[in-house]
Amino acid sequence: MIIVALLSRSPQIAAAARLVTLNWAFSLQLWLLADGAVLVLAYFVIDASTALVFYAMCRKRWFPVPLFFLHAVLALCHIGALYVIKLNIPVQPLLNRAFDLEVVYVSACGLFRLILLRRAMARARGGVDGRFPDP
Repeated sequence: MIIVALLSRSPQIAAAARLVTLNWAFSLQLWLLADGAVLVLAYFVIDASTALVFYAMCRKRWFPVPLFFLHAVLALCHIGALYVIKLNIPVQPLLNRAFDLEVVYVSACGLFRLILLRRAMARARGGVDGRFPDP
């Protein structure tokens, strides 16, 4: 994901890839160190802060909007599981699927941008209708 994001030459996609990776690293460390309600509360803090960063990125582009909503919903789910429902439900499957969605979304956006860059380069070299010239 990070390699595709860096190859796409988009600062927004690269920043999102780094932020998703940092979010995953902090979540993994907390999973190893904390347990129970402290773990769920720590996940809430991580997801809420990530949602705020993506919200700040949303002011300029549409790319981080789905990531903002995903982390906002995750933060609300953590608070709901901890305080409203008062169940000790495992949040790991939810976080794993959310991380998978983030990786797929950021990678797909990076690949789409790479395709657009290659088409623009092919047009500049004289390709027909943005298609790649035959080798």
